[in-house]
Amino acid sequence: MDKRLFIAANISEQTRSLIRAIQSDLHFMKNDIRFVSPQNIHLTLKFLGDVPVKQISQIVTKIESSVSSFQNFTYICDGTGVFPNPNRPRVLWLGITDGSENLKKLSELLNMALNNMPVQQEDKEYRSHITLGRAKGFKESRLKLNEFLNYQFEKIANPVTELVLFESILRPKGAIYTPLHRFKLK
Repeated sequence: MDKRLFIAANISEQTRSLIRAIQSDLHFMKNDIRFVSPQNIHLTLKFLGDVPVKQISQIVTKIESSVSSFQNFTYICDGTGVFPNPNRPRVLWLGITDGSENLKKLSELLNMALNNMPVQQEDKEYRSHITLGRAKGFKESRLKLNEFLNYQFEKIANPVTELVLFESILRPKGAIYTPLHRFKLK
């Protein structure tokens, strides 16, 4: 049996409140965007994919040893954007400024630690962001997208003191994320 896993950093309650406000202010986009439930939002560092249950304890050990000496830090949420680009928006996100280098280093550490494990390997460079929603297809005016891209808010600090290994169970109404293990940073 396999479990669908990923490793993430949590977000601050202040950031979670901001996300609720953004989603509320942009409720008119609900026909074009499938917003992520605010309680499910996190900052993914590595998606592991479907992992055999018997391998999870070994994966936990490798993650623990790779991140236990990494110093606590803070990242800043600032700005909004889309992947891959505004002409073909697929993912709407909250940007990360200060602290993004630490997030990238953590992602690289995790990739190296899990290189020989039965997990999904990354084929592109890590880009720090918090996914807010996914486009179902923009049938409506591009002005809606511009309102999201120009959304103004105060920068928010998010302390990172631990990483979390989550299990993701896909359901028709949205994924359910269950924390399986927490990894304290130094």
